[in-house]
Amino acid sequence: MIKNPPCALVYMALLLFVLWGCEEEKHIVTYNNLDLSELKDHEHLSKDSIICYIISQHQEVPHSADSADYESHYDVVGSDKEGNMVTGYADIEGKHGKGAIEDDMGNEIEVDVEWIGKDRLAAKDQEGNNWELVVE
Repeated sequence: MIKNPPCALVYMALLLFVLWGCEEEKHIVTYNNLDLSELKDHEHLSKDSIICYIISQHQEVPHSADSADYESHYDVVGSDKEGNMVTGYADIEGKHGKGAIEDDMGNEIEVDVEWIGKDRLAAKDQEGNNWELVVE
């Protein structure tokens, strides 16, 4: 049997104590403590919308340009280059698909979509207008 020097046990205990105490304090965001002033890009949205968006961003779903070839339906939100908001859906098989978005005036626009990153799609209509969309 290997005999450990008495100071080895003290060092191990000290190491465990240090490592245990290094855990970062976690700040849990709840409905009551969500500070909308920190979310400058989303000031126009309600607190409920922001909570739903935050929750959807933390779900482990493979929405990326590297996704396997399968067909899926996604709800999307986004904006054009002038910052006008749109909402809609996209049906995608592999990296490309089709969808429809509705602008703030209620006009429905058919678009072709393509993955450009994790949870991000590029959309283009027949007239050449472009939108960047985010999967909800």
